[in-house]
Order: sequence, then C-alpha cells, then structure tokens
Amino acid sequence: MIRGLFYWFIGSLASFLWGSILFITSPFIRRREEFFHNGVRLWATFLLRILCGVRFDVQGLENLDKGRSYIIVSNHRSYTDILVGNATLPIQFRWLAKKSLFKIPIIGWAMHFAGYIPIVRERAVSASRSLQRTANVLRSGISVWIFPEGTRTPELKLGAFKRGAFRLARETGTPLLPVVFSGTDKIFIKPYRIKPQEVRVRVLQPINPQEYGQDGVNERAVEGQLMETAREIIQRSYDACASRSS
Repeated sequence: MIRGLFYWFIGSLASFLWGSILFITSPFIRRREEFFHNGVRLWATFLLRILCGVRFDVQGLENLDKGRSYIIVSNHRSYTDILVGNATLPIQFRWLAKKSLFKIPIIGWAMHFAGYIPIVRERAVSASRSLQRTANVLRSGISVWIFPEGTRTPELKLGAFKRGAFRLARETGTPLLPVVFSGTDKIFIKPYRIKPQEVRVRVLQPINPQEYGQDGVNERAVEGQLMETAREIIQRSYDACASRSS
C-alpha cells in the first residue's frame, strides 16, 4: 500500500518534471521524435525499477539488428507492457496505440511528440490511415510496435490476432520481431498495491515475410500464415516463461 501511494505521488511529480524538461528543451533538438522516445525510455525505467522494484530478465537481444526496422509484435497482458517495452528494447521504435491514450496529460503529449501513432480501431478509415502512416515510419528505417491481440489478454492463452501487423509485413517486406512479456500483469495487484516482480522479456527470432507466399499462395493466405506462425512461437515462449515462475 505504501509503495503504491509512493509510486503515484512520486511518479506523478516525476512525470510532470520530466515532461516539462522534454518540452522545454525539444525546440533546440533536431531529431525531436528520437529525443522524446529516449526520454520516455528513461522515464519508464525510473518508474519500473526505482518506484515499482521491478527486476528485468531480458533474453534474445542478440536477435536485434539495430541497422534495420521491424514490425514488433507481442502479447499484451497489462497496461505496464508499454513501460516494459520502452525500458527494455534498446532501439528506436514507435507504438501503434489507442487514440484515447494521447489525451492523457503529459503522457499523451509525450507520445505525440515521440511520433507514436494513434489508432481508432472501430473506424475503418482511421485504422487504414494509421496503417499507412505506420508503413511510412517503417520505410524511414524506424521500427513500430503493435499488439496484434488488439487489447489486453491476461489469460494463459493468447487472444485472437488481428491482421493489421501481418498485412503491413507482407506489403512492406519488413520482418516481424516477436516479443514476449511475462509477469507484467502481476506488478499492480490493485491500483495502490504494488508487488515487486521479476518481469521476463524474450526477443525471439525475426520472421521474414519474404519466405512466405511461395507457389502461388494468395495474399490473405500469406497474412494468415504469418499470423499463425507469430502467434504459435509467442505462445510457446510465454508458456515456457510462465512455467518457470509457477
């Protein structure tokens, strides 16, 4: 309870101060989106490591080629997944996130200036425009992170995947980078009760979409193959992580 109250008080104060520093200094920075993303990464690390007492067990960073872009796809267990992703992956990437998150004071503004991409899933036109903007980010050499389940699934089995990320992979030829979170849903027992946890993050082998679609397979089938491959290996890795913690 005390840690939870400390988190919300100090976290809110730190967020305001850190956000103010970023906004004040940003006009003098040439690569503003990269600058804000790095700022968000430091902020997320402070919240998790210092205030929540989270310990990271990260494996698979050798699968990252920092010289290229990826479509990062991961399971989505908790609101803290975004913080964990920012704190643990040492590359430039942009989140594809719900538009409502961009309306949160300080946090939403930082997401906007960091170049993160809002999406309204219920509106086909908005979703299509967001995916087009995402494709442009990929072509510029920056990775994007998408939760293919579309919402949080704090169950042992992953929810159904949506096609957006896999259509992007097929259309742009960008490799998919599967990432697995385990333990993120156990940090906050209740809004004001925090339990220090070891959070496991696994960066898996990239999936090359150009290796799919041979022998005249149609585009939708290719997307389905990519989707099932990603879901299967993320589920397998999550099961391995969960069995270690049980």
